[in-house]
Amino acid sequence: MIAPLMPTYARADLAFERGEGVWLTGTDGRRYLDFAGGVAVSSLGHAHPRLVAAITEQAGKVWHVSNLFRIPEAERLAKMLVDVSFADTVFFCNSGAEAMEC
Repeated sequence: MIAPLMPTYARADLAFERGEGVWLTGTDGRRYLDFAGGVAVSSLGHAHPRLVAAITEQAGKVWHVSNLFRIPEAERLAKMLVDVSFADTVFFCNSGAEAMEC
């Protein structure tokens, strides 16, 4: 019989209950430096108060808007990135497949 959560990864027998900055605390109470935070996501650390506040504020407004519509916040962020980097334009994507399509 297959497990309810499909066993597609060789998961380490380690679970985390909270994070703070670059540190994770395991369910066993031990602290670990998070070297894997960037796997499949941006490595933003854990539970930074300003990030928690920004996410909480946004969750009270709109959670997701399709790319078929204008997203003013994305437009502002793209402009900021272009202004401080080598880039002329920015493409925000959700996956490696979208990045390759770009």
